[in-house]
Formats: sequence, C-alpha cells, structure tokens
Amino acid sequence: MPTLFQDKGSLAKWLAAIFLLSTLLVVVLDLAGTRQQGESEARNQAAGLSQLLEERLSSGLRETNLILKSASDSNLVQMLLNKHMLSLDQQQRIDLLLQGKLRQMPQLKQIDILDSACYVLYSTQHNNPGSQLKTDYCRWFHRNGNQDGSFTSTRQDHGQDGIVLVQKLLNQDDEAVGMVVGILDRHFFQTEVAKLPVGRFGEILVLDQRQVLQASWPAQNSHSEQPLNELQSTDVLERHDNYLQFRASSILDQEIRLYSSRLMEGFPFRVVVGIAERDFTRAYHDKATLAILAWLFTAALTLITLRSHLASIRQNRLLSASAARIRESEELARLTLDTAPVALILVATQTMRILRANAPARDMLQIPPAPLRHDRQPALLDLPLHLEPVNEWLRNGEAVANRETELQREDQTRFWAIVSVELMPSRETPAALIALYDISQRKALENELEEKNRLLNEMAITDPLTRLCNRRHADQTLREELQRCERYSQPMSVAVFDIDHFKQFNDRFGHQAGDNVLLAVANALIDCTRSMDVCARIGGEEFLVIFPCTRLRDAEKVMARVQQVLAGTVFPFTDEKVTFSGGITDWRPGDNPSSMLSRADKLLYEAKMAGRDLMLSDGNPE
Repeated sequence: MPTLFQDKGSLAKWLAAIFLLSTLLVVVLDLAGTRQQGESEARNQAAGLSQLLEERLSSGLRETNLILKSASDSNLVQMLLNKHMLSLDQQQRIDLLLQGKLRQMPQLKQIDILDSACYVLYSTQHNNPGSQLKTDYCRWFHRNGNQDGSFTSTRQDHGQDGIVLVQKLLNQDDEAVGMVVGILDRHFFQTEVAKLPVGRFGEILVLDQRQVLQASWPAQNSHSEQPLNELQSTDVLERHDNYLQFRASSILDQEIRLYSSRLMEGFPFRVVVGIAERDFTRAYHDKATLAILAWLFTAALTLITLRSHLASIRQNRLLSASAARIRESEELARLTLDTAPVALILVATQTMRILRANAPARDMLQIPPAPLRHDRQPALLDLPLHLEPVNEWLRNGEAVANRETELQREDQTRFWAIVSVELMPSRETPAALIALYDISQRKALENELEEKNRLLNEMAITDPLTRLCNRRHADQTLREELQRCERYSQPMSVAVFDIDHFKQFNDRFGHQAGDNVLLAVANALIDCTRSMDVCARIGGEEFLVIFPCTRLRDAEKVMARVQQVLAGTVFPFTDEKVTFSGGITDWRPGDNPSSMLSRADKLLYEAKMAGRDLMLSDGNPE
C-alpha cells in the first residue's frame, strides 16, 4: 500500500511547504535579531550621550567654580570684605581682576561679591552696589554656616536670569565672611545640548531639582519656570545610584522613547537623553519590508514551480502509463487509447502512418473507425498522418511535452492544441505516442477577449456619434504635443470651432438632423486632415483639431478646405448651408493647454461677434 511520500506530487507539496516555512522562520528570527540589536545600540547610544552631556555640563560648572574660587583668594577681595570700601586704584585693580575671570569663561556673564549680610559689595555689572539681596543662596549661607562651601541655583532673583554658582569667602580663621556669586548664562546648557546627535526624533532634557526645564532639544520657543511632570516609565531597563535607563512617553510631545537619565554629581541638575523608537527601528522596518517582499517573491516562484511540476508529473504519468500498456500488448494499448481522456494517436515513425487512434482523436482529425478483423477486434488503421508540424517533429525525432501549437489537418483546416509526443524506439516497429488536447475554444475566447479589449480601448478615446476623438483623448494628446514642442521647438497649431446656429437645426428638424450635421462635419474633417492630425469632438457642437508640426498658415488652409467641403454638402432636410465659426492659434514658448485653448476660444468668440461663418487666427485677427 503506497505511503504519503511514494506519491511524487504529495512529496513535492510537502517539500515546498517545508521550504517556505523554514525560510519564513529564518526571516522572522533574523528580523527579531535585528530589532534586538537596534534596541541594544539605541540603549548604548542613549547611555553614552547622557554620560557625555553630563561630563560636559559638570566640567563647565566645575570650571566656573574654580574661577570663582580663584577670585575669592585675591587679597583685594579680602580687603573689600574687611573694609567694605576700596580706593579708586584698588577698585580699578579688582575690576581688571574680575573682568579677566569673566574672559576665562565666555558663558560667565556676571560676578558679585556679597558680605555675610548679603549686601552687594561689588558687581561686574555695577548695578545696585550696596543693596541687600534676599535670595535662596543668602538663606543657604546663613543656614549652613561653614558646612558647605558652594551652592548652585537656577532661580531668577533681581534680574539674575541664569545659573547661579556661589562660593563662600573665608577669613584667616576659616570663618564664612561673605560670598562670591557667579551668574552663568543659561544658554551654556542649550549650546552643549545642541551639539549631541540624538537622531531626527530624539529628545534631550536638562532639568533642575525642581523639575524645571533648563535646556532641551529640540529647543523650546520660550523659557518657563513651571515645573514639568515626571517621566512615567513603562519599562525600567537598567538602574544604578545616579543612573536610570527606561522606556517612557515624552512629557513634551508624548512620543515613546528610550531614555537615559543621569544626575550631575555635585550639582542639582539631571540630564535626560531619549532615543525615539522611530529612529532606531527605521533600519528594522526597512529590512522587514525587503525581507517580506523577498519571501513573498520566493513563495510565488515556489508555487509557480510546484504547479508546473505537478502538471508535468500528471502529464508524464499519463504518457508513461499509456506507453507501458502499449508495450505490454496491443490489446492493452487499444483499451488505453480508447479510454484516455485526451486524443491519443499511435504512429509508426518510419512510415508516418497511424496505427491506432482513440475516439477523441478520430473526432478531432476526422479519421474513420478501424475495420474489424475476423475475430471482431479492430484492425490497425494504417492511414497516413497529415498533421503539421507534428509530422516535422517525428521526422526530426523530437520529443515534445505540453507544447501549445496550431495544427493543420489534411483538409487545410487549423485548430489549437496542447501537444505531447513520446517516442518509443524500443518497439519492434518504432512508434510515437501523440497526445492532443484541443484548446481551440479557449484560444477563440482569448482572441474574442483581445478584440473586446481593443474595442473598449477605442471606445474610451472615441466619440460614439462622430467616431472622432473625445475630449479626454484630445486633452491628453494636446499635453503630449506641447511637451514635444517645448523639447524640439517644432511648430504646432490648434483650431477650435463650433457649428453656427446648431440649436436651430435641432429645434427645427429634430435631433436626428442635428446628428447628421455633426457627422457631416466629422467626415469633412477626416477628409481634409492628415492621419497624424487629431480631430476631436469636445462638446455638443464644438470641435478641436490639433495640427502637429504645422505652421499657422498651413492650418488656416486646412480649415478653409473643411469650410469648402462642408459648404458643398447637401442635407435632405434643408437647403441651408452648414457653416461654422472658430479660432486658430499656434504654439508659443511657455504655452500650456489652457493658454492655447483660451486664445482659440477668444478668437472663436470674436468670429461669432463678426457675423459667423468665419475662422479667425492669430495671423489674421481682422
């Protein structure tokens, strides 16, 4: 009893299914690896960028603190704290000292020196000397005593808009006797943020301890002192003491990003770098699209190959079974020929004579039935084979499988068939088994469909009454001709006209008479124009003629001939002559279809106003 894989067709189907599933599994695993790799690279990028930004900002703040510290060590500053006043020379020297400190750090825009009561003893901006400040760092100074030596803030106090860094000033007994205050420009953070590459849809935030935004990318249009909401992480990926990596929706634009957050050591700021999923999954999506398209293409090729292989198996099985029966015995061959579902013919290849033919073959080739022998069994036909090009194939010893061919019978009639020829040279009498499957009806349907498609295409561009081109085809042709004129600077002319008093023909003689007038105009156009000219009916009684490679005066002559032909046309329902009025214009550089038709329509209108039965052009506007 045959098993599943003993059937070649089933085996081919199973192999094709296994191949497609395995390739699909490889594609899925590869895409999963690509997605994981992209996310890992994005995590590393976010971590590296946040660390880099934190180091740059911390470095700038520490450098500012060092500058303030060096300023506080000056004897002039200690003298100012002790005496609260300086001589003019000392004042100039401290100006030079502190202005030099400002030049060392371009982002440092102001340095103030305050005593322990928070009175301003000196300011590089020379504003409000001697005034008392009540700020958060004054409260820090009195609250902390000698514990902390520095303080950083971002509050706006008395116009001090920026990052405030404070260093305590100590006397010889290490007692806090004042403060040196530096105002760092807020744009320092924004400048460093703008240098980092975070992708097209990435995000960078620099927040203070109150969750107030100090700098961002993309940059915000205005600075607000309102605290922002905390980022709500949906998936924490990594956590350390001062470092957190997580996935969350942005508090600014709600887009999901992979964030890396770091606290600035020694300063009340937090750096947040976000890599958007749209950025790090772009390569994954591109690769997924290409992989799926490639797999679909492979699947389509596999299915087509499988289908062809199964058809070949079926045909070969039929031919092999028929040949085997013929080799076993003539009786078995006769039974096989008579019961086969296709037309089968056994032909002696040396004599080109038909030995046997089943009923479908006799009907197809109009062969008489075989005579009966004395034992009442059919004898050999022994009839000549007249079936081109099968005769030629047999003479050349050519085997054929599933070939669509047009065959010619002895009476010169033709028909289409799928032909297979199996050579059997090992027989006592070399022969060939010919299988024919009549596809004449299918071919006739294909030809009919092709003809109908041709008629449909023609109907799509043709006016049904006049058989001229319709408006859509005329517009398309005009656009193409204008492009040719622009490219090669060749001339082209266009004529637009309509039939004079056409409505009166319809009202007086009926619509059939109006149709006859339209047909007469169409016939006159066809008779007077070239095959390359495009004549179209673009409205009820309005016509358009496109003259490629034609100068204006030549187009005028053609339209004059049309008027003459139409004037000589006699209609059975009236003695009146049919006339038309219109305008002719030619192509000019920069023209488009609208401008050309507009000029022609304007000339048509002027012809109507001038009394009709007139064709005006740009060359004879009078």
